[in-house]
Amino acid sequence: MKFESLDELIKRRKGYKYLNKDRTSPYQHHKYVFRKSKMFRCGHLNENPMEDCGAGWNLATLQWILGDSSQLFTDQIIVEFSIPPEAKIIVPQNSIGKFRTDIVRFEKIHDPKNLFPQLKKTLDRCKKYKPINPITATKLPSKKKLKPILTKIKAQVGDQVWDQV
Repeated sequence: MKFESLDELIKRRKGYKYLNKDRTSPYQHHKYVFRKSKMFRCGHLNENPMEDCGAGWNLATLQWILGDSSQLFTDQIIVEFSIPPEAKIIVPQNSIGKFRTDIVRFEKIHDPKNLFPQLKKTLDRCKKYKPINPITATKLPSKKKLKPILTKIKAQVGDQVWDQV
């Protein structure tokens, strides 16, 4: 699957943000409330491109989201935003897919399974997976029972080393 590059997204003035299904940020735990086509502004935009993260609407490419999110299919959503012409866009110097802006317009919410069909297949296979021979842990014997066994092993290893020398 081919994703839009960072340059293509910025040219199209568009970006994505992933959130937990309850619409809270996995980073700041802030809860977002979106309304269709409503504009959202931040009070202060960090315009320093030397800083990776900063104040503003932090958006990303789908490629970056796919690489960053470990729980993408279980409990997250991806929110698509458009960026109006009057908004500033700051791309951090070492960015591989993240950027920030001061104004966004909410467009829609995507189910990650629809955006990443190849991973949906993997998730479906994992649901059907049943281990053949699962490992089960047992309680270790007491120190009293282990000590003579470990002493015996130590003596055997010592004898083998001396025989080789």
